[in-house]
Amino acid sequence: MIIGGKGTAINIAEQIEDARLRFGYSTTVLGFAIDDPSLGKEIGGFRVVCGVREAWTKFRDTETDFIFALYRPDVMFERVALLRELGIPVTRFANFVHPSAYISRTVSMGHGNVVLSHACLQHSVSLGDFNIINSHVVVEHEANFRDGAFVAACACIGAHVRVGTGAFVGLNSTVREKMVIADYAFVGMASTVVQSIGQGVVAYGVPARPRR
Repeated sequence: MIIGGKGTAINIAEQIEDARLRFGYSTTVLGFAIDDPSLGKEIGGFRVVCGVREAWTKFRDTETDFIFALYRPDVMFERVALLRELGIPVTRFANFVHPSAYISRTVSMGHGNVVLSHACLQHSVSLGDFNIINSHVVVEHEANFRDGAFVAACACIGAHVRVGTGAFVGLNSTVREKMVIADYAFVGMASTVVQSIGQGVVAYGVPARPRR
């Protein structure tokens, strides 16, 4: 069950289906849990099963696993808070790694992480819970992610970078080695991060600078 039904949530559903059809991945997508009635009863060929807060009630006593995919760059704090409010045990969240991604044998990850097609996670990368690593992202050795971060497609995260809870790194961005992207920080599209970004700070540009 994918909690969400727009943007990346649809990408995740389609990549799970691709993994099933082309690579023999055993998991299937039950559908979406989303609250927007304007989306109808089906999104991209996948059913809308229930609302967000109904998901755990309906599927608590089943073998269904969950993926949380309701992140949005301008409301990361609120979406991480919503995830916690749902009360779903962390162990009921599945990790999904597309078969075309490269994951070093020394990578560690918690629960509910998503790594999409052609991403690359190098030696001793550490993921907490609920992080989304989009297609063609490169994460260099010994980078560390806490929980609920979102890295958009084609970003490059350098070695020993620390990415905080609810942080967002935009499309085609580059983060220099040993930087800190603090909790709920926002790195804009195509930015180059050569100085650490503080908690809740919005930064973008080449080099990335805080914006007020």
